Parts: sequence; C-alpha cells; structure tokens
Amino acid sequence: MATKRPVLCPNCGAQVKLNGYCSACNMPLDVIDKAYNTSDHYYNIGYDKATARDLSGAIESLNTSLRYNKKNVMTRNLLGLIYYEMGEVVMALSHWVMSVNYQQKDNIATMYLKELKADPTRLDNVDQIARKFNMALSYAHSEDYDLGALQLKSILKDNPHFVKGYLLLALLHIQMNHYENARKTLRRVLKIDKANPMAIHYLREMGDSDENIIQMRMESVENDGLFDEEYMEEISVSVDGETEIEGGSSIFREFAAKRKPIIKNEYGDMNMAKYSGLYVLLGFVLGVLVLSFIILPHQKKKNNRENAEIIKSYSEELAVKNSEIQTLNSKIQDLNEAIAMAESEDQGANPLPDYSHIEHGMSVDDIQEMIDNE
Repeated sequence: MATKRPVLCPNCGAQVKLNGYCSACNMPLDVIDKAYNTSDHYYNIGYDKATARDLSGAIESLNTSLRYNKKNVMTRNLLGLIYYEMGEVVMALSHWVMSVNYQQKDNIATMYLKELKADPTRLDNVDQIARKFNMALSYAHSEDYDLGALQLKSILKDNPHFVKGYLLLALLHIQMNHYENARKTLRRVLKIDKANPMAIHYLREMGDSDENIIQMRMESVENDGLFDEEYMEEISVSVDGETEIEGGSSIFREFAAKRKPIIKNEYGDMNMAKYSGLYVLLGFVLGVLVLSFIILPHQKKKNNRENAEIIKSYSEELAVKNSEIQTLNSKIQDLNEAIAMAESEDQGANPLPDYSHIEHGMSVDDIQEMIDNE
C-alpha cells in the first residue's frame, strides 16, 4: 500500500496537520487556497487590461493580486513587464528579482534578467535617466520650466516609453501655456497607456472632451514635432480593439503575442472572461433587488419619519401660538372691563355739570350768575 504524501502549506512550506491547519504558521489551508484563488483571479483581470493597453489599470489589479499572494510569480513577472514597458526599469527589475527568489526553476523572469544583463548600455542609462529626471524635478520646483523641459526631452529621446517623464513634461508645458505641446506629449502617454488617469486629468483640465481624448488615442504621434524629429517607437491601437505594437520593448512584444494562460488550482480552471456577461446580469439583478427591498423601503420610512417630525413640530408651534393668542385676548377683555368700571365709578362720584342749556352768545352777567349758582 502506497504511503500518502504529506500536504505542504503553500504559505510557508511546512506540513499541514490533519485538522487542516499549518503546523508552522497555523493558517487554515482552505483560507490560504481561497486567497491564492483570488490572487489568480486578479492576475487574469490584470492580464486582460495589459493586453488592452490599460497599463495603469493592470498595475492596480496586479497589486491587488499580490496582496492576496505575494509569492504569485506570474503576477510579479507581468507587473515587471508593464513597468518595463512604461520606462521604469528599476521597478521591473525589483519584481523580477523577487520572482526568481520565490521560484528559481522554470521561471521566465530569469530570461528577462539575462536579456537586461546582456545589454549593459541599457543598465547604464537607467542611472543616468534617474539623475536627469530628479534634476528636471528640481527645475520644476524652482520654476525653471524651460530647463526642466530640455532635461526631460533628453531623457525621452533615450527612453521614449518613460510615462512619468511625459507626464512631467506635459505639466511643464501647461505651466508655460504651451497647451498644444502639452496635448502632443499627453497623446504619446495615451499611446503607451491608453487609460492613464493623470494624462486624462490634464487633458480635461485643458478643456478636452472625452470624445477628443478617445480620438487622440487613434492619432499617430509620428512626426508630431514634439522633439523636432521622428518618434521612432510608434505604438497604436486599432479600431477593433486588437492591440498592435510597433516598436516598444521586445520583451513586451513577445508577451502581447502570447495567448492568455488559464490559471489552474484545486477549484478548477479559472477563466473569468467567459462569465463576464453572466456576472453583469447577476450584478444588475442584485442591484434591482437591493434597490427594491432595501434602499427604497428604507428611504420611504425615512421620509415618513421626517414628515411626521415636521408635522409634529408645526403642530406644537401652532398650539403655542394659539395659547399666546388666547392669553392676549383674555388680557384685552380684562382691560376693557377695567376701563368700563373706572368710567362708571367716576361718573357716579363726581357727575359732570350739565351745560346743555348754555347757548351761544352768553353775556358776562349770565356767565357770572351760572358760576354763582354752581
């Protein structure tokens, strides 16, 4: 009878106990499997975005994949490719080196590192580019925009896919009110990374509409006069959405030509693309149910409660006003009665003399006689 091989923890490599917990890190095996499955799912999303030239979106998805499994070699290799394509060689090298540390055998990152080591000029330029970029940043902070732009143009001639360099150059052009040159620079960014959020933000700040931004991705950057010479590494995206790469890094061209792999694990094959329509439908149905049975009833109760509180407040205020009116009316009635009583008492104690018999034109004797009679 063959002995059963022990199950090893994918997190630390220690043996898993019979209760399903790792003997070293005490992590439950099913939780680790779910985390790794989620990591593979986000890798597939990042792969789709990378092949569609949404490099910024791919980086975000791949970083999420690494949060679930930092040892995901395929994620690190693809993330390194994307950073390399965007001109950030140092970031690419860091991910490839970590990938090789996690898996030395049958790892394509080994080939990437060998290709870079075989080109010492490329590695030497990385340090020079970093120095020049920091100097351009210093010029930008000191508002020496012309010197900063010259420094960046020198960088971009040597590294024509350096997205951060283009973004900073566009910002300097905007500061100098060179809006047309800024648009040319940002158009090059969108050729490399068609959904770059900073490039789209700058274009919208300059008043470009979404239609203009989409059209800008389709326009050629060759002979745009930004550097007063041709942009030799042209990148374009065709109308039907298929990615075409003319020039660019040879490593990234090989990656784009490959067929998307399907990640396999204990939960079966993961190919989320074919379920995308179903997910959209389920999401729509779930949204309608949540809106109908949770949000709308809750909002209705909230509105009724607010209306009841308003009515109660107005009723209380009206009652207070009515009470005040009654009090004032009572006071007015008491005052009228007091005035009437005072008038009657005054007339009874000291009746006023009757002068009704006096006619106009009385003589002095008549007046004296009237006074004497009084």
